Amino acid sequence: MHPDSGVSAEELHPMESEMAMLKARVDRLEQQVRTLAEATAVLARGLESGPLEEAGAAHSAQAARLAHELLLAADLVRPQRDRG
Repeated sequence: MHPDSGVSAEELHPMESEMAMLKARVDRLEQQVRTLAEATAVLARGLESGPLEEAGAAHSAQAARLAHELLLAADLVRPQRDRG
């Protein structure tokens, strides 16, 4: 506490709150990048076919759904509205 004003030391330094805000933004961006990387990896695995796997679209479609769910959960895409 500042003895004259009763204000804490943190409140005397406006840069502290700005730094905290910027740190929160960077943390959010880092999480979004991790989510995008995970979704990309899921899609890549879905497009790969191993030697023992059958060729087909089911594996790719499942990977695409999972990647989309990851992006939705991270609030990186908006849900698609039914068009029917």
